[in-house]
Amino acid sequence: MNKHELSRRQFLRTASMASMAGFSVSPFLLELNSVAAMAQQGSPTDYRALVCIFLAGGNDGHGTVIATDAESFSAFTTARSGAPGLAYSQSDLLPIVLKTPQSGRTFALNPYLTGVQNLFNAGRAAIVTNTGTLIAPTTKAQIQANSVPLPASLYSHFDQTAAWQAIAANGGSAVHEGWGGAMADVIATMNSNAAFTCISTSGIALFLSGQTSFQLNVTSAGPIPISGLASPLFGQQAGSSALSSILSAEETNLFAKEYEVIVGRSIAAQASLASSMLPAGPGGVANPPQYLDPVLNKLTDNSLAVSLQTVARIMGGRSSLGVSRQIFFVQLGGFDTHDNQAPQHARLLTQLGEALEYFDTAMTTAGLNSQVTTFTASDFGRTLTANSDGTDHGWGGHHIVTGGAVNGQDMYGQYPVIGSSQANDMGAGRLIPTTSVEQYAGTLARWLGLSDGQVKQVFPNFSNFGSNPYMGFLS
Repeated sequence: MNKHELSRRQFLRTASMASMAGFSVSPFLLELNSVAAMAQQGSPTDYRALVCIFLAGGNDGHGTVIATDAESFSAFTTARSGAPGLAYSQSDLLPIVLKTPQSGRTFALNPYLTGVQNLFNAGRAAIVTNTGTLIAPTTKAQIQANSVPLPASLYSHFDQTAAWQAIAANGGSAVHEGWGGAMADVIATMNSNAAFTCISTSGIALFLSGQTSFQLNVTSAGPIPISGLASPLFGQQAGSSALSSILSAEETNLFAKEYEVIVGRSIAAQASLASSMLPAGPGGVANPPQYLDPVLNKLTDNSLAVSLQTVARIMGGRSSLGVSRQIFFVQLGGFDTHDNQAPQHARLLTQLGEALEYFDTAMTTAGLNSQVTTFTASDFGRTLTANSDGTDHGWGGHHIVTGGAVNGQDMYGQYPVIGSSQANDMGAGRLIPTTSVEQYAGTLARWLGLSDGQVKQVFPNFSNFGSNPYMGFLS
């Protein structure tokens, strides 16, 4: 091997690994038995997109959507009375009135979710209750009798994040394909340029990993550039021309060929996206307002809103990008509130509520409000019972769906009566989910354009939840 070839291979390896930071490749790339093979849709004339907001760490559902009927609220305040700031009075809460009343039940939102209350009252937000990882409908009696299969490693961050983002028939977490990516495998044929089907503002996400689809990673500055194109590589300014030369060279090694494909795809995607995205601010997508940090009592940048602005900017270039279906992943961290929960949760929910309201306004301004659906997801819910000043890992939790296509101002699923004596409580207020992630996700997938058959292919446990598992929160 001569010096030129060694240098060339080093260059290729370096550039390829750099590109992977901006454009991930699924380990199942060569598995050609993807469900995408059954997708024969043409390019639709409309546009639809899903935006997943992942609340990393395990959001406290009990403290997000609160049942205020006498029995449940008494159990809530009793369980949290020993934790500073976690036992709200009813006057602190934001009441919501459901279109479909539940006999004897009343509900409210956390005091810091004013933005969500506004959307809910306007009919553009819904609550999907007690949702979590399940293989089949599950009761406490079945768990105690060991007569129902359970997801792997309940209450574990790593395993339950994987179980939420990547569906496996046996509920295991050792999977490499997310349900966002699996949906993208199917809908990519609806786009004339499939490279922009899956986009993450939060790094490489299991949720967007497919068998044949790829995810593009972006920041608020736009697409992530490949190191060496905009700055010296190996001390030379000629990185771009050298890389172009390498990409056009004939390769016989399979790995080198694949590296070239990845790098070339990244360069092309970076250039296309950079030229198609709308600008931030005047002439583009309005900048999000700062939020009043309830802990510091000062105006602070809302990182979630900035990420959603980036999503809106990309959507603004959809025609140039050649897409009619897209799936986005955005993450807000900090929800693992074992201690100091009251101030931390207040700060996070303020960001969430204001970011959702900002994004709704941005979508309405763009004329996309009925074509974009935003939904929350999280590792798991948390316990009702507090430990000193926080809560521990739970199971089922409550989630928020927003957008003009949402059958809003309503609640979907069963919000359980709260209390440790209840049949849905595994102890300490860990709720056994009554809605599966697959029912939640399948409803989103059907709205996005997957057929019933494709939904069942993507979500292997979907049919376990009855003859019509769809939730009905989207029109």
